[in-house]
Amino acid sequence: MAYNFKNIEVVPTGSALVDILLSKTQRQTPTVIHKGFEIQRIRRFYMRKVKFTQQNIHEKLSKILDNFPKLDDLHPFYSDLMNILYDKDHYKIALGQVSKARTIVDGIAKDYVRMMKYADSLYRCKTLKKVALGRMCTVVKKLNPSFGYLEEVRKHLARLPSIDPTTRTLILTGLPNVGKSSLMNNLTDANVDVQSYAFTTQSLFVGHTVYKCVPWQVVDTPGVLDHPLEQRNTIEMQAITALAHLNACVLFVMDISETCGYYIDAQMSLFNSIKPLFKNKPIVLVLTKTDLKSWNDLSQETKDAIESIGKEQNSYIIAMSNKTKEGVDDVKSKACDILLDYRFAQKSENAGKMRAVENRLHVAVPQKRDGKERPPQIPESVLIARQNMKSGEEVKRKTIKEIQEEEGGAGVFYVHPESHYILEDESWRYDAPPEIFAGRNVADYIDPDIEEKLAELEKEEAILEKIEPDHLPPKTEEEKMLEAEYYKIQGKKKILKEHRKMKIHDRVHKKAQKIAEVKKAFESQGMDPSTIEASVPKRAKLSVKMQKRLRPEGDEMDDVEPMEPRLLKKKAVEKLETMTFTRAEGVNVSQAKADKLRAKINRKWNVKMVAPINSTLPKHLNSGKMSLGTRNKR
Repeated sequence: MAYNFKNIEVVPTGSALVDILLSKTQRQTPTVIHKGFEIQRIRRFYMRKVKFTQQNIHEKLSKILDNFPKLDDLHPFYSDLMNILYDKDHYKIALGQVSKARTIVDGIAKDYVRMMKYADSLYRCKTLKKVALGRMCTVVKKLNPSFGYLEEVRKHLARLPSIDPTTRTLILTGLPNVGKSSLMNNLTDANVDVQSYAFTTQSLFVGHTVYKCVPWQVVDTPGVLDHPLEQRNTIEMQAITALAHLNACVLFVMDISETCGYYIDAQMSLFNSIKPLFKNKPIVLVLTKTDLKSWNDLSQETKDAIESIGKEQNSYIIAMSNKTKEGVDDVKSKACDILLDYRFAQKSENAGKMRAVENRLHVAVPQKRDGKERPPQIPESVLIARQNMKSGEEVKRKTIKEIQEEEGGAGVFYVHPESHYILEDESWRYDAPPEIFAGRNVADYIDPDIEEKLAELEKEEAILEKIEPDHLPPKTEEEKMLEAEYYKIQGKKKILKEHRKMKIHDRVHKKAQKIAEVKKAFESQGMDPSTIEASVPKRAKLSVKMQKRLRPEGDEMDDVEPMEPRLLKKKAVEKLETMTFTRAEGVNVSQAKADKLRAKINRKWNVKMVAPINSTLPKHLNSGKMSLGTRNKR
């Protein structure tokens, strides 16, 4: 199982987290409250702010705790690696402080919400809210050192290589500057930095390769010096951790040219000192830099010493050169093969696994149902092919490619999709497929002789067109009656259309009545018709002159005295109070018309009422919760 530590989110500082929380509380909770509200409403307003802040803090701290891995749930390789890099105790203390702060914040919110239930004024509710939020923010700010440490751990975890502890793995180990990184670059597509000085590689690097269509991972470890475990530094302990916990094939790299700065005896001494870490692991002794000094150039004593430690650990010895790449493929194939054999042997030795697999398998054995013999049915083409093989005659089938070349090549040759159909009758092969409509075959409803019948009908029509009207047979009595009925119906339709047109014309000109008819209508309703004749010319005159008021001309303008707007309004009101319509019975104007005229006068003289001011608060403080729109008002 590969662990992906790159998904851990950034850990903010304490002050940044406080700003985020308070801003979210201000944006997503109501912001308007008045002391005139009911006390229950005021309590709910401030309790909501306290609870909302507590929930946000709880979610943020829980997310931090969930993102970071728990050491007890990790593979032992990653657990020990984190202990070496970050100190397991310090890591657990930091996460424990975050968890404890979350519990404290929950308790603070619970206590102040309980006290807020007994607050009797807006001032006390607001004070309790301020104290609650202040204490919660203080707890979060105190986590600043823990947040800083966890952020550094997150950055380092994101840079760690993604190593799968359970997959097929090759581990390169040995003294510094013996050629491990060069071998890594030759075995995989990785690009590890290679230099001529020691400890170029200071952390674990992983590369990937493919062998027998199976992916493999190759781990390059930092150089290890030959001294006690307690004296090894963090860089060396990463290599020790990989050797101890990864179930892999170990490639122990030795520099037989001794240009790395260490003699062969020192390299064999290191092999013997870390030998306990090779237990139950296949080992390959890789002798590098043979381009500088070959295996044959070594002394017999050195050869015997190397072979002895190889036999002792049941390991293979392979000489190779990173510069000429001689022997690199042999190292890869041998290491992969022995690791595959080792993993298979491990699985087969586990009796429990074998039984678990057997329980899931079922082998079906057919049983005879009667005594009847049922010989195998072999196709005739197979029998012919066998006979030809025995006689030595090889009948080669033509491929589609060969047929295409014979038929004119690509772009000319076409393979019919029906050519591979297995049919009872070969004549059916290229028939058109049936057309189905509404679930039925269209061919079942087509007359096979329809074309012949259609041709006969066309001939008959051509003959009838050539015959003159005089030669047509006379009409029967029934045909004459039908023709007369047809013309009668057509005439009635024409009459109905004319009536409809006349009705539309009457409706349009209905209002065009004479003055006499209007007088008669007024008299029938008890109204005085004497003003009708005088009003008609006046109205016509007004319509001609677009109802413009006639103003005095010439010297008459000098005789008109100007009046103040106040006096003009007073005069208009007096005229309103004395206005009446003279009817036959002398009825006064209705109250509704008087109110309408009074409103018209008020509009004319700009008589407006001053709207009362309901609130002294400015708009930006009285507009409620801020939405996602513009901020121009603020």
